[in-house]
Amino acid sequence: MPDVTPERVAAIAAAALVPISEDAPARIARATTPTVARYAAENITLPLETEPSSFLLVQEKDAGR
Repeated sequence: MPDVTPERVAAIAAAALVPISEDAPARIARATTPTVARYAAENITLPLETEPSSFLLVQEKDAGR
């Protein structure tokens, strides 16, 4: 089973410089664990056709800007 723990959620939030309350990591872990577990059980992958950091450039190019 995937490792979605309050400690891991808190570490990711801290690394992203996102302030969260003390009880938020536990709530986030409880809310996301079922979905993460389903993805892991089904071995689902979400391929990205475009690298996320270049999406804005492609979008602006397609818009003719």
